[in-house]
Parts: sequence; structure tokens; C-alpha cells
Amino acid sequence: GLLVAGIPFASMLYGITKGKYNFKVNKVKLAFDNLPKAFEGFKIVQISDIHSGSFDDIQAIKDGIALVNKQEADVILFTGDLVNNDSREILPFIDDFKELKAPNGVYSVLGNHDYGDYKQWNSAEDKVENMNLLYEFQEQMDFKLLNNKSAVIKKGGDSIGIYGVENWGNPPFPQSGDLDQALSGNESEQFKILMSHDPTHWDKKVIDHPVHFDLTLSGHTHGMQFGVEIPGFKWSPIKYVYPQWVGLYEKKKQLLYVNRGFGFLGFPGRVGIWPEITLIELTNKS
Repeated sequence: GLLVAGIPFASMLYGITKGKYNFKVNKVKLAFDNLPKAFEGFKIVQISDIHSGSFDDIQAIKDGIALVNKQEADVILFTGDLVNNDSREILPFIDDFKELKAPNGVYSVLGNHDYGDYKQWNSAEDKVENMNLLYEFQEQMDFKLLNNKSAVIKKGGDSIGIYGVENWGNPPFPQSGDLDQALSGNESEQFKILMSHDPTHWDKKVIDHPVHFDLTLSGHTHGMQFGVEIPGFKWSPIKYVYPQWVGLYEKKKQLLYVNRGFGFLGFPGRVGIWPEITLIELTNKS
């Protein structure tokens, strides 16, 4: 009985002391029919859910950032939730995240926590100031924020579109994501990658949108920071809330990847669902 009781206790203890910074690189190779030839082997690093207000070990964060750079990605995509409640939470880490480097830059979108909705502000003006600070801090880190906007990456005469939307989730989460606005001006790109924080958006809006998005990158769920992942089997209670809760999904020839998150929130640890750096390599089926 002591042994049985000790296993979950030891798991929780490890999750709180070590597991929350046990960064794992998950390598995913994705093949498409319409990938421009010049982008064969193009490497994307996705990170999500930094939640800087939860950090309590700056050296561990430095190590995680170094691990991101070690992947030598062509572009880095951050899919939202930079902070928990207040934009100033990122201040101690701005110089560290500024170290993220890729030849085609670092792009970002907003997550539900980035809007300051979970803090009681003294006035509406204070909340607006907090939002403006978030924009300023992202700029200081050299993150290119795509707020219902797009960017085009060019290589060898070819190009792909990167589209970013504001958060869109089931209520009470904000539904500010606007696919049409994000597409404006760059609708004709042959290959499209969408950054949308909450995977609910993919299920409810993206799949049936008239414009085809080849790959959507999301986060938000953290895999609940608790679960089991072994070869051939993965489980977490969060799967009963989010049908697309972690890893790769496909519907109607569209792919979704849900990142497990870089940071943590609420429970100050991770058990079985480790913080993730996703390395995605694009290839052409032909």
C-alpha cells in the first residue's frame, strides 16, 4: 500500500521540482502535395504558452531557449500566452527571449491570457496600457506579432504564407480571431500556415473556411500538464474537454498540431506531459 501510494506522490514531486523544465524536442516530418519546391526540408520550431509569470528558475529558461536555437530552424512560431495576467511578467525575461534566432525571424500571436482579462484593473485605461505594453515588449523581443495579419516568407523564387489570428475559443474565451482579415492581401499564396492559439478554432472555423489552410499550429491546452504518454498511447483528462488536445490531427486534408506548451500555469509542475519544443520539417509528397 505504501508503494502504491508513493508512486503518485513521487511523480508529483518530480513534476514540481524537475518536470516543469524537462524540455522535450518533438520532431515531426509533414508531407504535402502543394509545398513549393524551394521549401523542401524547411524547418519550423513551434513554441507555445510561455506563461512567464509562472517562472521561478531563470537558468532553466535560458537552457530552454538555447535548446530552441539548437534546432537551427528556418523560422520560429510562437502560438500565444506570453504571460498569465499582466504584461509586466515578461520583463525579467525579455533579453533572454530576444536570443531566439531564426533566418526568417520569430512570429507570434496572442493567447487568451495575453488580453489581461484575468486581473482586476483599477480602470479601463490601465487595462489598455497593459495591452500596449504587451505589444511593446513583443517588439523589444523581436517577435513579429500577427494580430489578424499575415507575412510572406520567400525562398528561391517560391513563397509561403504565414497567417496569425487573435485568440478564438469557446466562451468565455475571446473570439477575436478573424481569418478573412488575416488573409487580406495574401490570399493567393500556394501554401498556408495558420497560427491560432486555441485548437477549438481549427475545429469550429478553420476546417470549413472557403480558403484552405494546409497547417494550423495551436497550443492552449498544455496537455493539462498531467497525463500519460508512451509509444502508441497518450491520455490526459483534458481530452474530454478538447478533442484536439495534443499532437497531430488531420481533417479534410488539413493538418493541426497542438503544442504541449513551453511553460506552466496553475499546477506548478508537469507530470507525464513535458514542456515541448516542436521541430516541424516540411516536405513534398512528390
